[in-house]
Amino acid sequence: MLQKTQSRKPEREWVLLVHQLPARPTNLRVRIWRKLQKLGAVAIKNSVYVLPANEKTNEDFQWLKQEIQSAGGEAAVFRAGSVEGATDEEIISAFRKARDEEFAAIAAEFDGLTRRIREQSRAKHLSPARLAAHETELDKLHGELERVIGNDFFAAKGRAAALTAYDRCQKAIRLSQPAAKKTASAPRKSGLLSAADFQNRRWVTRRNLHIDRLASAWLISQFIDKRPRFYFVADGETLEGAIPFDMFGAEFTHQGEDCTFETLLKRFGLTDMKGLRDLAEIVHDVDLKDDKFNRLEAAGLNAILKGLNESLHDDRKLLQQSSVIFDGLFTLFGKQAKPVGSRKKSKR
Repeated sequence: MLQKTQSRKPEREWVLLVHQLPARPTNLRVRIWRKLQKLGAVAIKNSVYVLPANEKTNEDFQWLKQEIQSAGGEAAVFRAGSVEGATDEEIISAFRKARDEEFAAIAAEFDGLTRRIREQSRAKHLSPARLAAHETELDKLHGELERVIGNDFFAAKGRAAALTAYDRCQKAIRLSQPAAKKTASAPRKSGLLSAADFQNRRWVTRRNLHIDRLASAWLISQFIDKRPRFYFVADGETLEGAIPFDMFGAEFTHQGEDCTFETLLKRFGLTDMKGLRDLAEIVHDVDLKDDKFNRLEAAGLNAILKGLNESLHDDRKLLQQSSVIFDGLFTLFGKQAKPVGSRKKSKR
């Protein structure tokens, strides 16, 4: 009795870009090379680049193929279970080597920035303008670190050192913060706070962000402080000169039955703004789990944010991604919003 022979699926699949560039335009070669570097691709032969095969990497190479062909060059993209002239182990080693080099370069930049901050702080030369420039540089380097981590397909050893250098630099900036001005948060006669007194401020909250801290940070950046700078610290840590929110003992935190988002709305007189009332009810239901408003959207938003948190594992990136969601909900509810007097009170 004959048995069917089953073809074994290769343990690993690769996607390859083979291309040939025209002589002109002269900057095309550099432009394509830079894009290949940003994608994390490695060269295995002259003009042959490889990435681990998945939907995203295949799409990335397809877009690059289209750009090369539009410029008059030739390009082909295809998948392969093996690459002639190189074993899987050799290709993986090449990826790790490339990422280690990138991680080492970024770690060196973080360490250089840390040294400058510490030296200027000790010499009392760290002016607010210099500090702001250092914070901007830190954000830029962090973005570059996130890009390299996104291309670290095979867990290069240099990642840990780069992340440590980033944490070290963050700590140096936190320790160099000037003391807060006590007059900055003076309330107006109405009892409400003025957003004008909270511009270009540093805001601090606990790490591992979830619904209330994410929504509150979004609210601060959209309706309170035009240029906020957010910091995330461990439990029990403080940041000199920063405004804490959703932290024990902070001015902006849970008050009575209100979550932090609701507290901010009331303190800054934003409760009548279209869309924010609905968003506050959803945030409340997710954060306090008391079904006070019984918003059907709460479960969905909670699931989305949990999913983002699981996939990103980075508070700053999570804040950026979730802000788009809050923007959309605010726009949607703003269009649907009814006057305050026409809203029915929810039963508890």
